Amino acid sequence: MNVSRPFEAVSSTVDVDVLAVLASSTMPRSGRELARRAGRSSTGVQHALDRLVEHGLVARLEAGRSFLYTLNRDHLLAPVVEKMAEARPELIRRLRDEIGSWRTPPAHASLFGSTARGDGDTASDIDLFLVRPADAEEDLWAEQVNGLADSVRAWTGNNAGIVEVSEDELSELRESPPPVFGELRRDAIDLAGEPARNLVGRP
Repeated sequence: MNVSRPFEAVSSTVDVDVLAVLASSTMPRSGRELARRAGRSSTGVQHALDRLVEHGLVARLEAGRSFLYTLNRDHLLAPVVEKMAEARPELIRRLRDEIGSWRTPPAHASLFGSTARGDGDTASDIDLFLVRPADAEEDLWAEQVNGLADSVRAWTGNNAGIVEVSEDELSELRESPPPVFGELRRDAIDLAGEPARNLVGRP
């Protein structure tokens, strides 16, 4: 799944791009603004709006000589549209819940990379950074990490790109920071344990 554009899992048409923009706000928007935000042509967006208005999923409001559009949140299908628009926050919530249920919690866990930035695609891994506690029992820890990877695949269709280090390795890594530390400083979304920016230190 393209977590940054989850509607593509259903369709790549102009209609879903328009719905994605409308679902992200309750503010009425013009057809021209919707075209700009969706990255689509004004003509294509207008045709999509006409179809969606006909189905009742989009409301059209008169504004002088032009029209403004909003998602009709009373429509039977509106909750489905809103749910798809919330795919990335839902992924983050599920990651936090699963990691929070571990019998051996990580010293740190975070989401980083393209999914954290919101610019991935269907080929992107869901990148996770885990710090294994010094006293973690090896088999149980591996079971938890493998279960997390399986969950990510089931939730999104994407592979989990898991970078794992031990607490004991952190001091050495701070001395000679790997590239992932720079990504963590810029993009990390903390999921559990100590915040990433405290963990990796300053550049």
